[in-house]
Amino acid sequence: MPLDGEWARADVLRVLRDVCPNDRLDWAHIAKVYNFDLQALDDPQGIVPITAWHGTFEYVAKSLNDDAIMFDMFNKLDVGSFSIFDYVFACAPSLRDACQAWVRFIQIRTNAYRIKFEETETGAFIEWPSLEGRGEWRQNMFARIGWAARQLEHALDMNVPPILIEIATYPPEKTSAFQKKYQGRIQFRAPTNRISLPKALLNRPLRRQDPHLYQIILKSALQELDEFGQMVSPISRLANEIAASLSEGGAALPKIAAKIGMSQRAIQRLLAKEGTTYRQLNEEIRKSAAERYLRSTDLPMKEIAFLLGFSELSTFSRAVKLWFGESPRKVREKLAACRTRSAEEDDALETPLSSVVPPDTLVKPT
Repeated sequence: MPLDGEWARADVLRVLRDVCPNDRLDWAHIAKVYNFDLQALDDPQGIVPITAWHGTFEYVAKSLNDDAIMFDMFNKLDVGSFSIFDYVFACAPSLRDACQAWVRFIQIRTNAYRIKFEETETGAFIEWPSLEGRGEWRQNMFARIGWAARQLEHALDMNVPPILIEIATYPPEKTSAFQKKYQGRIQFRAPTNRISLPKALLNRPLRRQDPHLYQIILKSALQELDEFGQMVSPISRLANEIAASLSEGGAALPKIAAKIGMSQRAIQRLLAKEGTTYRQLNEEIRKSAAERYLRSTDLPMKEIAFLLGFSELSTFSRAVKLWFGESPRKVREKLAACRTRSAEEDDALETPLSSVVPPDTLVKPT
């Protein structure tokens, strides 16, 4: 269910290329496989499709034969690797201001999702959505978590700040230095992708906070927001709102239309241009989410059914059998078995939503 018009900034792939320890990767071929412009990587304004963004991370990790390496590669990046987006965080007056800046300016990084920042009685959390149906995002999320933790480490001047990390996928088979550093503070197979922060840190002045400099940074960020904020994707917002609303009792069209401020007819016309219907989009998102929950979490079936908007476990079971041809339990067993197979078998069995290219074809011949 890739959605047309969804993009992310290409500099993330440039950084991945530049820090990758395997300099024999054939990036021209990778660009061809994932259908993006290789020159965009070195263009300060370059963008790539969100599916290419996700897919490239998956195959680079496979080519390196290390499913935990993204944590380390992106946790070691210098602050400023992603230009103004790094600096609106690093130079903010306080941690609260920094997190709010990420929420405000995420549109200069991608139009496919939004970051959530919410305060609770005991602290706050930053949350990234699970993008259903846009290909496997696991390695990209490992990179994002490593990068975000690095921003916090630098801004707070702490080697290991007292944060808790939740990741909505299964843990890597290998163990990174990052995982050892945050041992006991990372929960895999969680319901969400989230970093939780203690309340005591929210008002803390940041290491590089500078009011005069920050005004200059905000001005530059607003200029980028004017440019990239115009490149919105209404269908992306629609899909994300459906995914977020499932556990609230379903995602009926009138409810979603009211949430995103569009009429029902406008939504139907938008989807018709994409060659689909609201019912089909809703079903694809549910199916993709069901596959992720069954593959990547240990949640009980009853809880998965609730998260997908099913009021009865029997209704969820019938839907899974319709989607995958087997019961939820058997689907979970088969998906778990896929993860224990060789890398070559994983290529064929673990990514049913996208075509597969053997990792060795992405390496330049000697």
